[in-house]
Amino acid sequence: MTAAAAPARTLTDIAAALGAQLVGDGSVLIRGVAHPAMAAADTLALAVEEGAEKLLGRTQATTAAVAEGRAAALAGLKGGIVVKRPRLALARLLEIFDRPPMTAPGIHPSAVIDPTATIGPDASIGPLAVVGPHARIGARVRILAQATVGAGAAIGDDTLIHSGARIGDRCVLGRRVIVQPNAVIGADGFSFVTPEKGSVESARETGRIEAQNTAIVRINSIGNVEIGDEAEIGAGTTVARGTLGPTRIGRGTKIDNLCQIGHNCTIGANCLIAGKVGLSGSVKLGDRVTLAGAVGVADHVSIGDDSILLAGSGVAKSVPPGEIWGGFPAQPYKDVQSLHVNFKRLPRMVRDMLALRDRVAELEKRLQAGASAGPGGRQ
Repeated sequence: MTAAAAPARTLTDIAAALGAQLVGDGSVLIRGVAHPAMAAADTLALAVEEGAEKLLGRTQATTAAVAEGRAAALAGLKGGIVVKRPRLALARLLEIFDRPPMTAPGIHPSAVIDPTATIGPDASIGPLAVVGPHARIGARVRILAQATVGAGAAIGDDTLIHSGARIGDRCVLGRRVIVQPNAVIGADGFSFVTPEKGSVESARETGRIEAQNTAIVRINSIGNVEIGDEAEIGAGTTVARGTLGPTRIGRGTKIDNLCQIGHNCTIGANCLIAGKVGLSGSVKLGDRVTLAGAVGVADHVSIGDDSILLAGSGVAKSVPPGEIWGGFPAQPYKDVQSLHVNFKRLPRMVRDMLALRDRVAELEKRLQAGASAGPGGRQ
């Protein structure tokens, strides 16, 4: 597969692929998609976001895509399509006109492939890539330049491993997985112990530091990482292997850039994990969990199915299924809202308290003055 442009498609074909309403001349050939301000005559102007249709009066495109209820904006163009879900339409259009990474068929001469490795049909292995002993590479897998696949690893059919990614020994990736540049799958977990009770243990037990870490002993990770079909791992993200068994990432889960998935974690299917999320060891996420940016989760915490954690949340205890939590430490969203409302009231409350203090002080002065004057009102 190469980075050649996608073939031209008729507007009728595009409407059918998206399940969209066709307006005007369906025979117009479309060679790409673009923002209305940058669209050429043979590209489809994407005016699906609210207000974007106003730009169609100045576009060079002869066709456009608009959201449902805005078909009138297509007047004056040769044709267009009307879509129900704008972002889903965007995804489908970009899939049709995708520009995949440039890969050459076969194995590049500079790649290092162990003779015991198994390479599936139509696989592409790029320059300076390394495939270790007894690794299994599925059909149509693309491994780009300088990526490595460790000994005994298994890569499912149609998976894409971008440049510089590292797949550790014995790790297993399913079909149609995408691993972005410089991701690391199968690093050792952050797991250590002290010969005697150390500072952290004493602090947890007593709330005080009553011991010192005179030595730190590594706990090796002999497990692996298992990633389900159609999962995606972002650039610079690291997934630690399990101590004894696997760290698991479920089918269809999407993990953004610069995330840390600790050892022994189990992540369910179709989860969304945004950038800079950190999961400590042995965290368990259910299915369809959403973690917004920079969420941190303490070790051994469970997050139930369909729950949502807001950006920047610090999760120190388990979250029930189907709930929205946020804040630091994280708590139910209704409680977070209440805290925010009361926080905004603090300046006024402080002013009221200071005014009340002054009034009380003034009253105390008057009472003291009256008491000093005696029954007759004079000293």
